[in-house]
Amino acid sequence: MSHNSSTSLHPRPAAAPRPAGSGYRMDLQGLRALAVLLVMCYHFWFDKVSGGVDIFLMLSAFFMTASMARQIESGRWPNPVRYWLKTFSRLVGLAAVVIAVVVVAAWGFMPGTRWQQIMDEATASLLYRQNWQLAEANVDYYAFNTSAASPLQHFWSLSVQGQIFIIWPLLLLACALIWRRFFCRHRFSTVALGMFGIVFALSLGYSVHLTQVNQPLAYFHTGTRMWEFALGSMVALALPRLQRLAEPVRRVGGWVGLAVIISCGAVLEVQAQFPGWLALIPTLGAALLLMAPGEPEHRNAAWLLSRRPLVQLGDVSYGMYLWHWPILVFYLHFTQQSSVALLTGTLLILGAIALAMATTRWIEKPLRNWSPALPGLQRRQLGVPLAQAVVLGMGLVLVCAPVAVWQSSVEHTRVLAAAQDRQENPGAMASSDWDPQRASIKLPLSTELAEEWQNPGQGCEGDYAPDDEDIYFCQRGGDRQGKPDLVLLGDSHTQHWSQAVDAMMQETGGSWMMLHEPGCRLGDVGQHDAVRCAKFQEAATDFVAELAPQMVLTVASVTGQYEDEFGRSAAEQERMAPAYAEAIAPLLQAGSRVIAMRDTPRFEFNVPECVDRYPNHPERCSAPVTERMAAVNPVDTFLAEHDYGDRVVSLDMTRLICPDGLCQPVIGNVVTYLDDSHLSKTFVQSADEIFARRFIKATGWEGPGR
Repeated sequence: MSHNSSTSLHPRPAAAPRPAGSGYRMDLQGLRALAVLLVMCYHFWFDKVSGGVDIFLMLSAFFMTASMARQIESGRWPNPVRYWLKTFSRLVGLAAVVIAVVVVAAWGFMPGTRWQQIMDEATASLLYRQNWQLAEANVDYYAFNTSAASPLQHFWSLSVQGQIFIIWPLLLLACALIWRRFFCRHRFSTVALGMFGIVFALSLGYSVHLTQVNQPLAYFHTGTRMWEFALGSMVALALPRLQRLAEPVRRVGGWVGLAVIISCGAVLEVQAQFPGWLALIPTLGAALLLMAPGEPEHRNAAWLLSRRPLVQLGDVSYGMYLWHWPILVFYLHFTQQSSVALLTGTLLILGAIALAMATTRWIEKPLRNWSPALPGLQRRQLGVPLAQAVVLGMGLVLVCAPVAVWQSSVEHTRVLAAAQDRQENPGAMASSDWDPQRASIKLPLSTELAEEWQNPGQGCEGDYAPDDEDIYFCQRGGDRQGKPDLVLLGDSHTQHWSQAVDAMMQETGGSWMMLHEPGCRLGDVGQHDAVRCAKFQEAATDFVAELAPQMVLTVASVTGQYEDEFGRSAAEQERMAPAYAEAIAPLLQAGSRVIAMRDTPRFEFNVPECVDRYPNHPERCSAPVTERMAAVNPVDTFLAEHDYGDRVVSLDMTRLICPDGLCQPVIGNVVTYLDDSHLSKTFVQSADEIFARRFIKATGWEGPGR
């Protein structure tokens, strides 16, 4: 499920601008409904971007700007505080209910690996910073568990809206001040058009740039979306002039805009290119509809958009958006499927519509219309603002209370695990007949896997520290006084043995250094950024060759994970890193010995999540080694084909993870992996003695100077 495919809605249909001769436009409510239905369909069946989110962002600014511009031009200055209270009280009520339901359901049914993520996102969603929460996770390689879709992921766009709802009234007031002070002879709309035109140009330029260099960040960034709001504001301000265009032209434009909106996601491959300039396509389509005649006549697109079912769905579109995504995520979680069939998806969409109608009627509308009875005060003097403030407070409590209880429960389990006897979790040191107590807690806790990335030692500094900017991740440990005896060089699969290396060096009195780049296997092009990987390998290899340590530890082979396009299993795909011989040549020439380590087996699923799903049957999460690893170690084949002597030695730890031919998710009451391919720090720490014995056997290492 794509982390990039979600949106949000403003819950209340504000009045559209009313030029002479026009009234309330039902077609814009129909446009809301059409957009939400498109996004739901693309989420459920195509896992793609439909452009609906961009339309909603634009429409929210269109309505807001039209309303405030009318106030300013009539001599009434908008009150930002009143606006914020009114807007956020309408948004927060129903949103808090959905967040609270998701929190309770996730606590009861989601694996512990997802808990911290959902707790963090619950508060971020309520406080309108979910887009930044997701941006931080998606640009951080070590951010844990970002691969699975979150049931609160769709709140990112509501967060962007909320931030704009704070900024936009201030922008409009600034325009009003400039207009009154310097340009009072002109229309306010002209001055405001200039201001929003500048915002549009700057934001669109930034959006195009950031989408090219960092699309995941660009997708969630408020700055890359501001131009969509600015476009909605510009259309609202210019609409009276735009409607002077010939009616046949605007009518044709309306049908063209409708066709563009419906076909955008199907025709264009926009998933990895939004928001960028491509987001202009659905937003300009919406602009054409806003300019088109609003009368529901057969010749106008408004006739189709004003159909009663669409208008009714438009009234509950906010609830539809809030509910559809959690329903989809929980369904996929319970069924362990990656997609939804046509009939099932239709039923889920109908369920989301039913929930939206029920919660809009019984929760949103009563909260919107409620005000306390205060003797001696008129309702609008204090009653309405007080009611709105109370609704905001209720939303805060409704979400924060279950999150606090949930966090307390997690902390209680953590305390129990910390008090557990060490013999209950021997990990790799467990004997063949060892049997854990039935009530013992597996370690590491699934809620603490973010702490299981291995990063022992301290940052590199001093005489032997690399100063090349292409070497970003560097750690040192052991005896730090002299030149490192051992350098770990490679990617995160080299890194996840560093805890055992540190323990071995502490015991033998040696020193070590680790240079690594995520997703960048030595001798391979890298999984994420080939250019960055190439620069790292060149810089790191030159540095290590100049350093000339006694030994360099690398992961030399590459394991498969899924069946590939040629039908080869993961075991059949295991191979040596393509350019491994060339990569280690400078190290050998410098006099270092190279330890060519076999890669770690990869699972097709998140191991801790599987263990959480089947707590009493971890064997359901195991895999035969013959399905994960090649029958013959590629490293051994490689060494047999090259005349390295003892300058390059093989180190294979497969039997540690896959004893008796079965790769196991839990060994000695310790979960072996922190995800689908990285070993947990707790397990590696339990295996440090075994690692040291096998390392010493392969290399003859006994310590410095021995």
